Amino acid sequence: MTALAESAVTERITEIMAEKFSVPASDIDVTAEFSTMKLDSLDLVELAVILSDQYGVALEDEEIVEAGNIENTVALLRDKGVPIA
Repeated sequence: MTALAESAVTERITEIMAEKFSVPASDIDVTAEFSTMKLDSLDLVELAVILSDQYGVALEDEEIVEAGNIENTVALLRDKGVPIA
């Protein structure tokens, strides 16, 4: 698999937040906690499933909760073996 740019993965997660969870673009900050963007635990479970399917890695919802924000979620995906450069 070709390495993905970190910015591309961050952008994809941002798109998911806006499209799937109706978070206004102006409220999306990669370092802000998911809770400040009004995502609850069920949303984070769904986000884990979407990212698992998108990037072909096993993500537990607890890991997304622990990551806490987009920036740390990108790092989590990298740690799980997603080739992010």
